[in-house]
Amino acid sequence: MMATDESTQQILIKCSRLKIRDYHNHTKNAINILEELISRLEREKSVFYHSLESFIHIIQTIISSIDRTILWKSKRKVSEQQQQLARTACRLFKCLCQIDVECATSDQSKMIIYSILQWLRDDIDFHVTKSINQDLHLAIYSCIEHYSLICKNQEDFLNELFSTSSSSKYKTHLSLSIGFCFNFHHHHHRKTSTHESLSIIDYSSRLVIYLIESSLVTSSLLINQILTFFLIYASIPRFSIYLINHTDFYYSIIVPSLSTTNSDRFIQCIIDETAQSQIDSNDRVFVFTHMINLLSEFALHSDIEINSCSFVSTFKHLFDALVDCGTTVPLWYLIKCLGNLLTNSSKETNLFLQEMNRINLINSITNYTSNLIQKSILGEGKMILKQLHNNVLISCLSIFYNISTIDQQILNKDLIINKICRLIFKSNIQQIRLMSCLLYSNILTQKELESDDSCHYLCEQLFFSINQTFKSSNYYLYNQISLLTLVNCLKNLCIHKQFQIRIGKQDDNINLLFQILRQFSSLKEQYEEIQIILESIWFLSFEYSCAKNIHSHDKYFALLVQLSEINSNEIIQQAAKGILWQLKQTISINTNITNKLIISKPSQHIMFSYNHDSKDLVNQICQDLRNSGYRTWMDTDDMHGSTLDCMAHAIEQACLVILCITEKYKTSPNCQSEAEYAYRLKKPFVPILLQSKYKPDGWLGIILGTRLYIDFTKNDFDSNYNKLVKEIEATIK
Repeated sequence: MMATDESTQQILIKCSRLKIRDYHNHTKNAINILEELISRLEREKSVFYHSLESFIHIIQTIISSIDRTILWKSKRKVSEQQQQLARTACRLFKCLCQIDVECATSDQSKMIIYSILQWLRDDIDFHVTKSINQDLHLAIYSCIEHYSLICKNQEDFLNELFSTSSSSKYKTHLSLSIGFCFNFHHHHHRKTSTHESLSIIDYSSRLVIYLIESSLVTSSLLINQILTFFLIYASIPRFSIYLINHTDFYYSIIVPSLSTTNSDRFIQCIIDETAQSQIDSNDRVFVFTHMINLLSEFALHSDIEINSCSFVSTFKHLFDALVDCGTTVPLWYLIKCLGNLLTNSSKETNLFLQEMNRINLINSITNYTSNLIQKSILGEGKMILKQLHNNVLISCLSIFYNISTIDQQILNKDLIINKICRLIFKSNIQQIRLMSCLLYSNILTQKELESDDSCHYLCEQLFFSINQTFKSSNYYLYNQISLLTLVNCLKNLCIHKQFQIRIGKQDDNINLLFQILRQFSSLKEQYEEIQIILESIWFLSFEYSCAKNIHSHDKYFALLVQLSEINSNEIIQQAAKGILWQLKQTISINTNITNKLIISKPSQHIMFSYNHDSKDLVNQICQDLRNSGYRTWMDTDDMHGSTLDCMAHAIEQACLVILCITEKYKTSPNCQSEAEYAYRLKKPFVPILLQSKYKPDGWLGIILGTRLYIDFTKNDFDSNYNKLVKEIEATIK
């Protein structure tokens, strides 16, 4: 620890010698000494070479001198003295939290914070007269905020915030540890039988509602402090769900504030503050941005229903105004909120996205992002960005990524690829490089890939990030991007031949994937990552150099066999079997090894090759064909034994294969194995399109060639079915 100068130690000693009677008889002098100590601690911002027990003793003595029965009675002079002492105790405890975390989270310090919380529970005057002491409340909530950030057991402290009185554990420990210290002057409790006992959460919610409705101008500091306290716990589902479903905070404050009419006041505040260079960081602007930030936290909890569509017009109004006046912090909060609202995949999220598209908010964000990048690029991948603009850019990229996972058709792909992604692939800021890689992997098409030289940079960046995330303690990068997201991005890239070749050139790439599989193979909580990595390897096994590498590596092959035979998850088993089957196919094709197929007495059935997301429509077509006298084969009711063996047998015995085309069909390695095996055996096939506006490319485009397909997304079902029957008859003659 560092030693402070002698005068600070002397002041500390003076304060430690003060007794309860000194605060009663010489309050002003005692507070002056305490104020000097606080100012020194806040100014020096350093720990001191002294036992912190005396520091805690000072705070305990102050709290013991406060009579809770008169603390909130604002009209009496003695009450003002009590409130001043309470503010001082809070400020000292805040200093303690900043100086020494271990000491501030000790059992004695817990008793201090619990006593401070009890002051709020005692504030009956607020419920009756709506009179508050803003300075004292500000000190209390600032103190709670700092303790919340450092406390070792967040769950226990959250329980205390939800409780309506001091915990029994606290009372028992109190009597054992410090005797009568905190009970001094507390025996004259006011009668509260006519008033409900509120938890800190309920009290705080009612207080912030009252402050915003009464005076946003004079109360902005305190409102911001309470909202900051809310934000600390907003990431905890229990807290957020309670705040929305069991208090009036959300519907009385956030919903009305996010109407276009009320947002005009916010915009005017921004314009005013921008004109003053935003010297004051605790103004009305931040009240609104804190609420937007809270909304963005609420949106991340699946158990919370937010009618996000009702906010879209306000968001558009705010976005345009914030861009015009050039104020970055509120803009960042707003864009982050939009990104979070697009995180969950639900009907409400889809409606929200469609509404954003309808009023051109997505185009506005796209154009803003493009302009921001154009102004920041210096060449050779270097960017000049302030940290705030860096955060804004990352949040904008997150919005585009989230949209790309819901509905890619909404995005202006040409603008995003050429004016955004390609310009920041080589950015000197790693997180921006990675975000562009994630976005690009989702919207990449064969057309863009053929005219793009970014393959090398994408592979290099992606595998570097996967390796970093795999080695992290929680499998997250920047506490934002999960390993699951990264391997999903990898799978999207592995669909393309160019990337398969690029990945196969580096043994370290494939080795990393098998290293992750080996470590995760027995972890049930990582099954989703295992499945996606296996699907990526399955796609790689279509490329000869990758297939040869995997097949010839004993440890890789043994792990695949192990996963295919003894893993408890059936999906993982089938994926491993699929890789083993495809490895054999790829190697036999490229080494001129022909498998003699003995097909005796073909069943002359029609086989459906489809992705299971299309199961309902495919099943309807299949049943109608059966009713019309055709023999059909679907894997829903015709599978026996090994999935791949059954599939191969079904293709070998088929007189015709119907390819049911969707984007998910193309991104399924299982579907690619089926289609390419049928293509290799030169089986007749009829393609039918089951996804509106989808244009097949890549491996699927190669198989289809110039073949016309029947579009089941247009016209009525019966007319499309009749076209299909005619095509079948023409093909199998």
